Amino acid sequence: MTQVFGFLLFSILSLGCTEGVPALTQNLTELDWWETTLLYQLYPRSFKDSDGDGMGDLNGIIEKLDYIKDLGVDAIWIQPFYKSPMYDMGYDVADYKAVDPVFGTLDDFKKMQKAIKDKGIKLLLDYVPNHTSDECEWFKLSEQRVEPYTDYYIWRDAKRINDTHTTVPNNWIGMFHGTAWRWSEKRKQYFLHQFAPQQPDLNFRNPRVKKEMEDVLRFWLDLGVDGFRVDAVPWLYEAEHFMDEPPGDGWHNRIYTVEQPENIELVKEWRAVLDEYSRKDGNKRLLAIEDYSPPPKLKEYIGNETHPGSQIPFFFWLTFVKNEWNTTVVDRIVQWVTTSFPRKAYNWVLDNHDNSRTRTRLSDESVDVWTMFMLLMPGLTSVYCGTELGMEDLNLRKDQQKDPFNGGNGRTDLRDSYRGPMIWDDTENAGFTTAKYSWLPVQPSYWRWNVKAQQQDPNSHLNTFKRLAALKKSPIITHGDFQTHVISTWVYMYTRSLEDETIAVLINIGSETEEVCVKNVGCALPSPMFVNIRSANSIVNIGDTVFSHEKSKRCIHMRPHSGVVLSTSKGVSVTYSMFIILLAVLSKLIL
Repeated sequence: MTQVFGFLLFSILSLGCTEGVPALTQNLTELDWWETTLLYQLYPRSFKDSDGDGMGDLNGIIEKLDYIKDLGVDAIWIQPFYKSPMYDMGYDVADYKAVDPVFGTLDDFKKMQKAIKDKGIKLLLDYVPNHTSDECEWFKLSEQRVEPYTDYYIWRDAKRINDTHTTVPNNWIGMFHGTAWRWSEKRKQYFLHQFAPQQPDLNFRNPRVKKEMEDVLRFWLDLGVDGFRVDAVPWLYEAEHFMDEPPGDGWHNRIYTVEQPENIELVKEWRAVLDEYSRKDGNKRLLAIEDYSPPPKLKEYIGNETHPGSQIPFFFWLTFVKNEWNTTVVDRIVQWVTTSFPRKAYNWVLDNHDNSRTRTRLSDESVDVWTMFMLLMPGLTSVYCGTELGMEDLNLRKDQQKDPFNGGNGRTDLRDSYRGPMIWDDTENAGFTTAKYSWLPVQPSYWRWNVKAQQQDPNSHLNTFKRLAALKKSPIITHGDFQTHVISTWVYMYTRSLEDETIAVLINIGSETEEVCVKNVGCALPSPMFVNIRSANSIVNIGDTVFSHEKSKRCIHMRPHSGVVLSTSKGVSVTYSMFIILLAVLSKLIL
């Protein structure tokens, strides 16, 4: 994390029509599906409970697929539902080829997979290869030295201090602090756990382990999934020599336990498995990875034409956006991505299950602004379930918390806070469950900000999201040129252009009203422009003319945390917006 905040120390004032990223041109050629996709990150425990036990499940996902389809989602990434003791909420897998009873059965998965496919939506699963649960059968057999499992995990003898005392093998520190080693009385050795002691690390230097984990991929590919998001990639390998790391607990000190060169080669091996399936049926599979490193490091995982790796190395730094970030900071981050990645790997992530939601980090008004920013960028946009509603973090009492790692890894926040149940309507427990209590409480404002209420409000976060999602599918967004402009310290703009059409995303990320005039944008935009989509707090309305040479329309005032999407065609903007609203009404009547 020190890299993140070190990068953000700069603050250079940029005024006028300052161009950031140079124009990027994309011919109207067929693109791979992930290059333009809207990906919906779905936390199954919190999405929809179908059986009244207070926890979401696979059948609950089936129940709400029409909602997901109506959002304009192209692909769903479902987080772990594998058999697990749930010490780390499913990221401690006991059986990679079984569904935990909390979520249903393997037959339920098959039914869900078919239903998703029938909706024309792609399905990605979470793949958790770095570690298993200590309740995994592999670990139990390894602890007993039963072949061939003896070396499935990383075991080391104690380090001798003197004739009577021993200690851990080295000074390696786990992600949740404290030593990364745990003593096994059964085996009389230490095992490595880069995360919790209940999550022993697999030994990928053992060919049998690599084969086992490839078989996991094949198992789910055979059931029809379209790809995987790989968890915790930086920790896959450790240095073979097991030397002490430099003192200190910073990321830069972890030179033997993080980002080892073998990680990249392992990702390429997994990509080869997916490509094998892609060649069989022509349906290309996606391998995305989790890594919070800067873009130049993430680029290494992409590989090349001869030895391809991950098509989408997720870029997570926008999950740290806060009100102190000005447009120079934002533009530098955008440039960092677009100059590091090939265009087909561009991706944008604003929220996820490990970080605070946008509404809480910034403000309710900021939700539409950052949705505009994310959805009309070139490339893949990943949206965490509930972001389309402007959901907020939960404020939990100690007795309501479920995650044993709340406040772990040097953090003072609560991961539970970001994982609250979806708010479907104004009934008890927001329509999430019929149980008396949901596994985490629903947010208190559910009676007002739920899905049902927002569907009926044309200016809601939900309907603004749907308009943007529909626009994302248009050729100007999928294939158009891309150029950024730092208009002022707090006003940012980027344009998407194709042939004689231009779309502009103009946002005020500051906390004061800003005036933007023709002189500020004249070198970037044709005149006039028309309002296509607006944030609910915007002064201008859909169809309004802006930035014309008429005196009354040369400037617009932008309220704090407001945004507009502008178009060169007035007819398109009005017709498009009315069409989306009418479509939403008709879909509710039909369904």
